Amino acid sequence: MHALALLLLLSPAVLAAENPAQETRAVWNHSGTGAFPGDWERSAKLLSENGFNAVFPNMFWGGVAHYPSEMLPRSDVFRRYGDQVEQCCAGAKKYGIEVHVWKVCFNLTNAPKDFTAKMRREGRTQVTAKGEPRDWLCPSHPENQKLERESMLEVVRKYPIAGLHLDYIRYPGPECCYCDGCRRRFEADSGRKVADADWPKACFSGRRKAEYNDWRCRQITALVTDVSREAKRLRPGLKISAAVFGSYPACRESVAQDWPAWVKAGSLDFVCPMDYTADTAQFASLVRNQVKLIDGRVALFAGIGVTAAGIRLSPDQVVEQVRTARSLGASGFVLFNFDAKTAAALIPEVGKKLK
Repeated sequence: MHALALLLLLSPAVLAAENPAQETRAVWNHSGTGAFPGDWERSAKLLSENGFNAVFPNMFWGGVAHYPSEMLPRSDVFRRYGDQVEQCCAGAKKYGIEVHVWKVCFNLTNAPKDFTAKMRREGRTQVTAKGEPRDWLCPSHPENQKLERESMLEVVRKYPIAGLHLDYIRYPGPECCYCDGCRRRFEADSGRKVADADWPKACFSGRRKAEYNDWRCRQITALVTDVSREAKRLRPGLKISAAVFGSYPACRESVAQDWPAWVKAGSLDFVCPMDYTADTAQFASLVRNQVKLIDGRVALFAGIGVTAAGIRLSPDQVVEQVRTARSLGASGFVLFNFDAKTAAALIPEVGKKLK
């Protein structure tokens, strides 16, 4: 075992917090169907039996929904298995599991081709600094802000969920977005034109780069602010959270995700940094910085990448990271990803080791 991990496991802080009464033990479910498609009750039962108390099911994207949405195209999953939000909420209620519906923002990867084509024709999709199209909704477009906000509020209105969980709440990378609409809106907001000869270079890598990135950050922050305010008005007590990049301030510069600003503004109830690594020392470094950034304002649930980005963690490695996060001040954890494979082996093993 890594020396740092051993030290953490033996520390008084860890031993005292071996079974925290209020700890959130959650899973991300990427499919939106639970581990057993068509049987959300079985998934909820398995989680409850193994000490988990929350699930984050991926129920809608930028252009598709696993429930009968009036705003987004309905998915093949919905057509095959029915309303996944309704079924998840019913199964979870029976076993005392909180449901935090997970929204993939802006990303059109799973959207029907005709929907994506329509968005592109209307000038609502992103364009890179090289002028290449990107199948993501442009965050600065007012109609996209409205679609993202209203689709999330639709779920808040219709279902008895505990929380709304924002993911991909960012740009895809530093190369986006440089569409014509972004240029017009940036010029209007800043009160200064960008010369034809300078666009987009001045904003991408030149003298207005920092100013433009601050403006990109404001587009993302505006959606978080609006959704949080309106969702809590519709359903008092609802928890708003976000899955965010683990490394800050790097993510502010690369994808315009200024999540500590959301925390300071009171827009989030808790945050789930995606601390995906098999290296315990690196994991500890990330969590330590996040705890410092949050400064006790909200809860921190460390995101553990069990099967993320080529990572494959054993149950022992998962427990090691859970205990590391506990020792550093995290209030819980979220595992990625809850599916048939992890349900069969990892979830029961982790549950046993954390009892």
